[in-house]
Amino acid sequence: MLHKKCPTCNRKYTDPQMYCSKCGIRLVKDDNRCSEPKTRSCECTVCADDDIYCTYCGALTNFAVETGCKNIK
Repeated sequence: MLHKKCPTCNRKYTDPQMYCSKCGIRLVKDDNRCSEPKTRSCECTVCADDDIYCTYCGALTNFAVETGCKNIK
């Protein structure tokens, strides 16, 4: 499931939506974030596209979950 957002209003979407229902703008890939934001820092941090784990709580990132990475801790 690919996470997307509207570049204008930042409304969040998942597949298969392609356009914002509020703005009509084509959606872009959302930032890579913690998949289980447990702390305030998790909610605010944007990870690099190739990051697998959140640096604050150790949970998988959204992109790692989307690509099927297994939790190998």
